[in-house]
Amino acid sequence: MMLLAAIALPALLWDRPPETAKTLKAAGIVEIAVAADKVATWKAAGFSARALAPATCMAVPAPQVNMRANVARATSSPWVDSNSWRFVRNPSAKFCIDAPGKSAALAAAEAFAYGVDAYIKTDDAGVAALGAIEGLLHGAWSPEAEAPVADIGVNDDGSPATGEMLNLLSRRNLLYKVVKSPDSSLKLNVTPDRNSPDPSKQAYAVRQSLGDENRSLRLYGSEVVIARLTRRGNLLRVHLVNYSQRPVNGLRVRVSGTFPKVDLRSSGADQPKLLDIVQSDGGTEFTLSTMNEYAIVDLAPR
Repeated sequence: MMLLAAIALPALLWDRPPETAKTLKAAGIVEIAVAADKVATWKAAGFSARALAPATCMAVPAPQVNMRANVARATSSPWVDSNSWRFVRNPSAKFCIDAPGKSAALAAAEAFAYGVDAYIKTDDAGVAALGAIEGLLHGAWSPEAEAPVADIGVNDDGSPATGEMLNLLSRRNLLYKVVKSPDSSLKLNVTPDRNSPDPSKQAYAVRQSLGDENRSLRLYGSEVVIARLTRRGNLLRVHLVNYSQRPVNGLRVRVSGTFPKVDLRSSGADQPKLLDIVQSDGGTEFTLSTMNEYAIVDLAPR
């Protein structure tokens, strides 16, 4: 099984002079990306600095939640604007994210969860938000590779229609990977119809074909949290990203497999608790009392 490279830590994309070093240190910023001729100066100031030319980046929008209009009224369900499908589709790309304010922390969490090479441009409020989450990311980082867990293989033709279907699979927490040919190790392989007028129906049909009972991971109690599941040996890690910019309470998670040991790390001052941990019917379930932008749950068989 091919593993991913070590998970990258998102970096602040910074074009201000080195005189701003005190501001960044006060915010807790450690990882920055700067022009090549400024790397040595920033390293001398105590930062983990790397060179980046923004022109080499794939620009993607800041993640967020929108309420979209449906005919003449607002839908009852929020629409999650997530980059997760872009990250799965282009895992080796460099991503530049313009994320002002609190969205900087969310952008960092999302990029870290998917292990992509990401650079976040933000404002002063965003520097504070990004610094607040960097401690968790550094503490959670491991030099060992993580392999994404997938139930579905999607033959991606690169079209916008297929991209939208990938987006919908991500939003519905259906675990997939992009394949060039059917993968016999997966539970389901699909080839999207690029001429279909309704990617949502295709995504629903994929879920029906897989069957909820065959899903490696399921979430209950929120439509604004997207999960990623990774494996390292016999250990599982659940990455949970909350896109709503407000706490989610009582999120229930179920993963396939029996894991008596469950550990939680989370962003934010209000640290959640793991409640009602049970192993039943070949799965492990637990509830997060609350969660902020990001939570990591590690599961071990003992």
